[in-house]
Amino acid sequence: MNTESSRPLSVLRARAIALAVPALLSLSACKSDKVTPQDAGTDNPNDAVAATRAALLESSGACVLQTAREFQTAATALESAVAAHAATPDATTRDAAREAYHRAMDVWQVAEVMQFGPAAPRSLPGGAEIRDNIYSWPLVSRCALEEQIVNRSYESESFDSSLVSRRSLYALEYLLFFEGNDTACPGTSVIVSQGTWAALSADERAARKRAYAAVVAADVRRRADALVNAWAPDQENFSRTLTTAGSGNAVYPSTQAALNSVSDAIFYFEREVKDLKVARPLALRDCATSTCPEHLESQFAARSKANIRANLVGYRRITEGCGENFSGTGFDDLLEASGADALAAKLRERNAAAAAGIEAVPGEDLATVLAQDKAAVRTLYDAIKGVTDVLKTELVTVLDLELPQSVEGDND
Repeated sequence: MNTESSRPLSVLRARAIALAVPALLSLSACKSDKVTPQDAGTDNPNDAVAATRAALLESSGACVLQTAREFQTAATALESAVAAHAATPDATTRDAAREAYHRAMDVWQVAEVMQFGPAAPRSLPGGAEIRDNIYSWPLVSRCALEEQIVNRSYESESFDSSLVSRRSLYALEYLLFFEGNDTACPGTSVIVSQGTWAALSADERAARKRAYAAVVAADVRRRADALVNAWAPDQENFSRTLTTAGSGNAVYPSTQAALNSVSDAIFYFEREVKDLKVARPLALRDCATSTCPEHLESQFAARSKANIRANLVGYRRITEGCGENFSGTGFDDLLEASGADALAAKLRERNAAAAAGIEAVPGEDLATVLAQDKAAVRTLYDAIKGVTDVLKTELVTVLDLELPQSVEGDND
């Protein structure tokens, strides 16, 4: 990972964004397989819209399955690397396990924007909470992990049903990357008040962390398998549930209900990315000081910017297309089929501008940039907001989609 000790002035970074955007906009404008009324085989716009809505559901389901399979491969490699480090603890196996974590997280952060169907909470249509069992952020607790290290609860047969804050990729990040000997638990915690954390030698604590990590990595891989199986046509085939939305479908009684589910999922880029991953550390919300770096994602692996980059890739896969260079059917095609060509172009332009804005910030983490060049992070925030402004105002209005309850009344 690249870490720089100094940062250029914000004005130079703004200029870098300005230089990078035109090239990305040109790439974004080159989608060659758009679905139009003519492609749909009819001159009737209503028929074109219906055909594109169906194509969008099909492509969205296929995209989730494609991304889930990519993560399954990465999670399998991660499980092997972490097990190897537990069996042979040295710098080589440690570094291999950390690299495998980065590769897995690169893929999972793309999937974060696709939380509809089995990945979603059980309160949502088709939800089975697979996502939270793979990655629980922002529901995390370092203290909870340290209590498990002392109690060795990860050895229990019921560990896979324990609280998600004690498992998932967040737990694995702490176990693989945090090298300190202190604990985040307050004095009221048993492991502090009874001295059991302090009583552990550094070697014993490290050994337990490795064993704990191996259990968590295996659990993540099983959840990855479950996500693939949930969508795969030869398994539970939720893909069919999504594409057959309509009368008689117990999960999605209408095509509009299915589209709303997909739309709700991509609002991750509004809620979690813009508001939690950037606005809170930047002190634009829920922060009483000039900055709040403690709210940055990835406190141990130092990859908060890398996560945002991957989140945007996931967002673009759904809004533009899941193929190479974001080709294929996305929400932009549905806008065009609905006669909103200018808005479709604007969506792609804002997405490309955000990609340029992310790349203009050096390194893979935002912590140092936030400390040394807060204005640069504000520029990044503005680029991301350009994407979400289109999403939560124009796109949902033109396509008659519902705003998720979590963002209703949010005017920023």
